[in-house]
Amino acid sequence: MNAELIVAGVLFTPAAVAGTVFLAGHRVSRRADDALAAALAAHRATQPTGTQPPNGRETAPQPAAEPARLATVIDFPTRRRNAA
Repeated sequence: MNAELIVAGVLFTPAAVAGTVFLAGHRVSRRADDALAAALAAHRATQPTGTQPPNGRETAPQPAAEPARLATVIDFPTRRRNAA
């Protein structure tokens, strides 16, 4: 064996092992994601789309709550007060 083959083996072997481990982990993760997506789709398909109230009339929609303001907003001045 010459030196180039030894160097190639030393450099490529860890990369090949790590790549195989990463690809296997990716495959396991993909299977778990697909199983979760199938379970969520099956659950969504079994839920009723709409329920009627007991007296048969439609209920009034609830008004959407206005989001709370988090901070006071100060307008950005369009003109400079002091010329530099």
